[in-house]
Amino acid sequence: MTRLVPHYLCDRWRTPTDLGTPRRHAVSGEEVYRVTAVGVDAAPAVAYARTVGIPALRGLGFAERARVARLLARHLARYQAEFVALAGHLGGSPADAEQDVRAGLDALLGHADAVTRHFAGETTSDGNLLVEPVTHLPPMAHLSAAPPGIAVHVSGFADPVSTTLDGFAGAFVLGAPSIVRPSRRTAELTAHLVRRVSECDALPPGCLQLVTGPADLTGHLGPHDELRFNGTAATAGRFRTLLARRPMPPRAEFTAGILDCAVLGMDAADHGRTLDLYVERLVAGMSAHNGQTRRAVRRAFVPETLMDAVSQATSSALGALRFTDRECGDPALGPLVDAAHRRRLLSALARLRRAARTVCGTPEDVAFAAKEYGPGAYLPPVLLAAGDAQAQDLHRVEAFGPVVALVPYRDADEIARALALGAGGLRSWIVTADPGQARDLARALAPTHERLHLIDPGTAPATDAALAPGKGQHPGRLRTRLTATTVGGTPAHLTAATDRWTPGSRPNTPGTSPLRLHLRDLRLGDTATAGPRVVTREDIAAFAELTGDHYYLHTDEAAAADHPIFRGIIAHGHLVAALATGMLVPPEPGPVLANLGLDNLRFLAPVRPGTPLTVAMTAVRITPRPGTGRGEVRWHAVVTGTGDRPVARFDLTTLTADRPTAD
Repeated sequence: MTRLVPHYLCDRWRTPTDLGTPRRHAVSGEEVYRVTAVGVDAAPAVAYARTVGIPALRGLGFAERARVARLLARHLARYQAEFVALAGHLGGSPADAEQDVRAGLDALLGHADAVTRHFAGETTSDGNLLVEPVTHLPPMAHLSAAPPGIAVHVSGFADPVSTTLDGFAGAFVLGAPSIVRPSRRTAELTAHLVRRVSECDALPPGCLQLVTGPADLTGHLGPHDELRFNGTAATAGRFRTLLARRPMPPRAEFTAGILDCAVLGMDAADHGRTLDLYVERLVAGMSAHNGQTRRAVRRAFVPETLMDAVSQATSSALGALRFTDRECGDPALGPLVDAAHRRRLLSALARLRRAARTVCGTPEDVAFAAKEYGPGAYLPPVLLAAGDAQAQDLHRVEAFGPVVALVPYRDADEIARALALGAGGLRSWIVTADPGQARDLARALAPTHERLHLIDPGTAPATDAALAPGKGQHPGRLRTRLTATTVGGTPAHLTAATDRWTPGSRPNTPGTSPLRLHLRDLRLGDTATAGPRVVTREDIAAFAELTGDHYYLHTDEAAAADHPIFRGIIAHGHLVAALATGMLVPPEPGPVLANLGLDNLRFLAPVRPGTPLTVAMTAVRITPRPGTGRGEVRWHAVVTGTGDRPVARFDLTTLTADRPTAD
């Protein structure tokens, strides 16, 4: 008897006590491993995640969790070949498995980068709350935090590595421990992935657990927890029913019924290469993604006048495909995941054939393949042609396999109406040589899509990297999983609550210039002042000569006198900003390593020759970069002139070194 896939609960591997049910190879039909059929008591796992996982993760801030995610990605990269080999029984090609693994690693790095690039400088000092800009009247701020709960991830058999790592990474960087429940078809691969994850020393305890058999996970979840599901619409429906019975259900996100599409532009009638490329990619997708993955196209939108041409060209290309066990070369068709997958696909096909006629891949062909290949879960490619783009079964029946329905359309709005009948979150591609067509189609498809790839036949790329799972994590997706709280109060209280110096708070005047202080010695509100520095005509002339900015308002006395507002020569605005920083920055080596940028520069009043400038610069945000010995400091500068009238203000960000901690 083959090995029984274990659970990973409470940071320990546990082997189920029953005999389990067999999982069979997609080609040979031989038993590969067994998965338990006995229910697991999920209560201890959930309790462990709450009592151990949450404190351990929240003990790290956003930036530190992002750093650990990068370390984990580097750790897992060493085992890519192992993951690809374990995916061999699923029917997909090695290229499919390699893309899935790379996408999983990209997901880890993508979530880490989303945090580092978009959340850096927005967190409180403990690193667990995000702060939006403080308003002035009345003083107010928004604090965003991850709810104090856990995340449960339930996955189907599609893209097991990237789905698992994407869900785990998103929860991890926000500070939520994860419990993963994979499909029985991918249980062995997921268990090995979790084993390698658990071997990473940088990971805090309790952040990841694995349940490989039946478990009542939803019964232990509350309103602060999160359920994320990726699988079939039928299974998603069962989960929704369970949650509807709960008085305080968890937050839930369902990815189900994802039937990606491909669109051929109207200009294809005038550009033969456009139609040829469309058919080529359509056929390649049917063969390359025949097995476990759901990335292949299921609906092919074609201009109504080109339906016959696309149908004939696609049928001819599909006729050249042959079955393979993936050890031969392409073009070839591999098996489905298993015999059960084929049975469900045949049932779905029966429904689709009521909405579309069969172009190739008749029921007789299917029956012959089932008899000829026996235990191998093979199915010949099936091409359908619909007459009505609004037939609901075209957009709701889940036929995951080498099945494509050609759908006619007259304009982009008709495609949008058809896609609205199905689920969102799609990843699809459009082939057109016309930028206007690309614009109209992209705008029509955007409301139902997660990603779109616009393909110009003249410069078509070799791969659809833009559609690969795990790529391009959007910070907005992470923000939607946070809770936001509006906080008001006195400037001093807001400064304390948000780790942002709020205007109106009392400034600090340390004994030395704040620009001479190391990161850990700085405090919010530390203020440096300098001046006065009188602006002379010679300063203005030298600045004009150095920069080449000889605008008459700075250089021509007679012309400047006729200016309708200023009535005379004034200093360049950037000269004022440069003089302000020059008055403050010490010339000697010190902890300030670099200026990273100048933001929100505003010129508030003209500066005439003879004006004495004074500048006050206050530390308003201090953001350490964990593990680097440095961090960012944001300074707010106000430049005043005669009578303490503000003439300019700006925000300056410096990279500042930290001093070593005492042994």
